[in-house]
Amino acid sequence: MATITNLQLDIKKGSSSSDVTVSYELCFSHCERLDETVFVETITLRGDDPISDDHLTTISNTCVKATKACIKRKFTRKVNNSVLNEDPKILWVKQSDEVYARVALLPFNPSSTSSNSNIVNSYFD
Repeated sequence: MATITNLQLDIKKGSSSSDVTVSYELCFSHCERLDETVFVETITLRGDDPISDDHLTTISNTCVKATKACIKRKFTRKVNNSVLNEDPKILWVKQSDEVYARVALLPFNPSSTSSNSNIVNSYFD
């Protein structure tokens, strides 16, 4: 099973948006390397709350292939401060926002797809 280590979230606050950086290292198992397994790699920001954590935004959703050496990953994205402001004011008291990053690896599973074009109406005679 692949491992995710040294997961770090850094937020550089700006006036209306902030630079959000998520960095970590991926290491793959022997079997994943032999198979050259491809994973769907999803990085999300979540709000840490007592009852349930809220999904705030997706930083990245891409594919990564198992490699022999561990790989360092780093993603930076601008996020509107209104998204990061996940705890509302209660009785006019500003609440501190608690934000964390989640990285998920899901083995890629090929599937079929199809699509239809628009319909052209005409007399072709």
